[in-house]
Amino acid sequence: MKAKLFMTMTAAMMILAGCSNDENEITDNWNGEIRLTSGVTAQTRSNTQATQIQEGETVYVWADKASPTTEYIRAWTLTAGSSNDFTGTSQYYPTDGSSLDFYALHGNFAPGAFTDTAFPTSAIVHSVESDQSNTNMKNYAKSDLLYAVKKGVTRSKDAVELTFYHMLSKVEVVLKSGNGTPDLTGAAVTIVGTQLKADFTPSKNADMTDQSDRAGMIAITESDNAAAPITIRTVTTTDFDSNTDYGEAVVLPEQTLNENSAFIQVELSNDAVFTYKIPAGETLTLESGKKYTYKITVNQTGLTVTSKIENWTEVAKEGDAEME
Repeated sequence: MKAKLFMTMTAAMMILAGCSNDENEITDNWNGEIRLTSGVTAQTRSNTQATQIQEGETVYVWADKASPTTEYIRAWTLTAGSSNDFTGTSQYYPTDGSSLDFYALHGNFAPGAFTDTAFPTSAIVHSVESDQSNTNMKNYAKSDLLYAVKKGVTRSKDAVELTFYHMLSKVEVVLKSGNGTPDLTGAAVTIVGTQLKADFTPSKNADMTDQSDRAGMIAITESDNAAAPITIRTVTTTDFDSNTDYGEAVVLPEQTLNENSAFIQVELSNDAVFTYKIPAGETLTLESGKKYTYKITVNQTGLTVTSKIENWTEVAKEGDAEME
């Protein structure tokens, strides 16, 4: 009896140990769901929508089976999260093992522009907002046209990293009080002389690393598109060299401002208005994917301006994310 009891207890302990091991195993019950992450331009200083799409912004995604090319996902509407992730309805890889080509788009389009629609093969109108001064930068984020292409993605539980490129131009402005120490409290900064609407024709075959390919997808809308001012957040500093914060505006590329054209206006609280114009003998052509930085000293009698033009450099951000 003792031997039988010992064997029974041993068997029970083995069963319990087996159950315990099963319960402690980490399993990934992946069911073929497509997981996406996003990455956008990285910058040397912190600013809006610099390394990820701002939380709450809408992104549209299309996907084709790669070979032969066959439409697979139409206008998948997603919302950007706080950690390079997205939320939205779930989509799944094809069960036949086909690779997928992804095309993703963020912009300021007409309401309902993409509702279960095929990939746009003709121009769609994107607008930049005339007031980009709000402190939460929502209008700036809306104005930022972003596009990503990712081809040959095989079925995997790993997140697909979509690298978004800034398709438009960016202007940054910071003010400093100069000669005569004018008071900059309540000063307003405005970008002038640029239009607000562009025609964007996304290409599935563009080399997104090629600036000329990106620029070729954008053209200024010809009708009902007069130049209009863009108000931006006012940022001041006492030291340009140590400053890391700027007022920002997304503006349309493919525009040229000729010499003596007004470009940046600074209005003080005492109603004095100072205007930076394109210097004599020069022109300014705004280019896709370029950043234009202006350090402006406001003197009692006018402005002193230094400027710099830089690229926006793309980077992919990694991390897992599931559609919810």
